[in-house]
Amino acid sequence: MVPPYDTIKHSGAGAAIEYAVLHLKVENIVVIGHSCCGGIKGLMNIPDDGTTAGDFIEQWVKIGLPSKSKVKADCSDLENSDLHTKCEKEAVNVSLGNLLTYPFVREALANKKLSIKGAHYDFVNGTFDLWNLDFGITPSLL
Repeated sequence: MVPPYDTIKHSGAGAAIEYAVLHLKVENIVVIGHSCCGGIKGLMNIPDDGTTAGDFIEQWVKIGLPSKSKVKADCSDLENSDLHTKCEKEAVNVSLGNLLTYPFVREALANKKLSIKGAHYDFVNGTFDLWNLDFGITPSLL
């Protein structure tokens, strides 16, 4: 999961993204979710009041709370395993959105130096889905 831009909280993830984009000049970032994800299972099991038992894991997976909320609202009729699969994919979209909170990512996208994609690997069924989200980033939006 990609956290939103914050120079203090999750600064290790921010440092990795900054290094990749500004110093390595990567041309593509692919955020990949996967089937049977324990992090998503944990996220789906966090009580609605947000209480957690630990200090780190649950705080990390809470980055995906918007995906949990969206899936529960849109797909309440699905069984748990299908809800988890939907949430695995939606968490990728949340991460892609969070990448846009990094000013240097937005700038690289606007200047066509970077492309970001989402993907989901279902190792149970042997499928790999890859998608682009059009964020409409132009230099005038920076």
